[in-house]
Amino acid sequence: MDIERLHRHWSEGKPRDELVVNFEEVAGGALPCVYIPGDMDEYDYALTVIPGEVLRFVYEKYGARLLEANVRSFLSMTGKINRGIRDTLKDDPQRFMAYNNGIVVIADELHLGKTPDGGAGILWLKGMQIVNGGQTTASIYFTKKKNPDLDLRKVRIPAKVIVLKSDDPVKEETLISDISKYANSQNSVRQSDLSANKPFHVEVEKLAMSTYCPDGIGRWFYERAAGSFNTMLAREGTTPAKLRNLRQAIPPARKIIKTDLAKYINAWDQLPDSVSFGAQKNFMRFMDRIDGDDGNGFSGSLPDVVEFKKMIAKAILYKDTQKLVRPMFPAFQANVTTYTVSLLANRLGNRMDLEKIWLRQAISPQLQEQIQTWATEVNKVLHETSEGRMISEWAKKPECWVAVRKGSHSPPATDIPELQ
Repeated sequence: MDIERLHRHWSEGKPRDELVVNFEEVAGGALPCVYIPGDMDEYDYALTVIPGEVLRFVYEKYGARLLEANVRSFLSMTGKINRGIRDTLKDDPQRFMAYNNGIVVIADELHLGKTPDGGAGILWLKGMQIVNGGQTTASIYFTKKKNPDLDLRKVRIPAKVIVLKSDDPVKEETLISDISKYANSQNSVRQSDLSANKPFHVEVEKLAMSTYCPDGIGRWFYERAAGSFNTMLAREGTTPAKLRNLRQAIPPARKIIKTDLAKYINAWDQLPDSVSFGAQKNFMRFMDRIDGDDGNGFSGSLPDVVEFKKMIAKAILYKDTQKLVRPMFPAFQANVTTYTVSLLANRLGNRMDLEKIWLRQAISPQLQEQIQTWATEVNKVLHETSEGRMISEWAKKPECWVAVRKGSHSPPATDIPELQ
């Protein structure tokens, strides 16, 4: 009966592998920390920073045993997030702690000691498990394995350490399960949300807040940050009367989110194939145009009041087209709407007085009639040229836009008030 077999028998039936990590051995000293004894009987709490090389070594030594309480195993480097971790490790290791949310660790025991400067530090952890941050941990290990020359000395990973104190194994495992569940839960962050602080969107938001409709009362709301419209209502609508006045001045119909603005502008700029890719992909192409990364981007200058009013006019035009198209066709209304707006811009864009749409805050009956006529013809071309393909997929092809432009369309009416 050697020591390893003895350990196997001793650990039978235990819910977790009680591995011990001694930071004096693997890190050369205690990890600086902020230690907060728990007021409750369930756990104590510590915040620390783990050197990248230490985390890599611990994962190399213990492997999957370190992640037994984690909800996911390693998801490979092909995913965008893990690929981003790898690129930061290689290109900006000193920024890793600024970019990364860190890891959540649970332990059965924590022993405190002193750091070289006399502060509190974590000497060792018993029963250490990573419940959130498995992808970060494994990405560090596999990136170093694939790139042996990678220097992890500049990499630091923030860590939240929860030291369990319950004597009830069932309650303890329930707590671990809940920690893992909630540490891995958050509201989804879309790619468009990450562009909220770009100067373009900040400026559009400012213009929306200071530009009133022709009646001098109403305004449009640009939701630069997700949820800001409801936040504004909650913050400023402190009484029923104030909330009622707010809803009258800025009704939900006048709220524009970032992805919708990208749709309205790209459709008017005759990029219906881009719009047909969906909100997030079209938004990224829109941002590439603003940044000039697509090779033929429009002016990178920030919008002014005149340009803002034109944006709103394009929004009104698109939204009204959508209302007209929706009851006309049983399917693919979004594609027909987008292509109809692009056709309108193609045939009448240089003559369209967008300021008139802004002043009326609507489009004229004559323009509505023209839109309905062309929408019927656009729908026909889309079906005829799709050659059996799903319309929504065919609409993503630049060739589809070429086909719609070349299609047979009625001449525009001569009595449309918006035309110069």
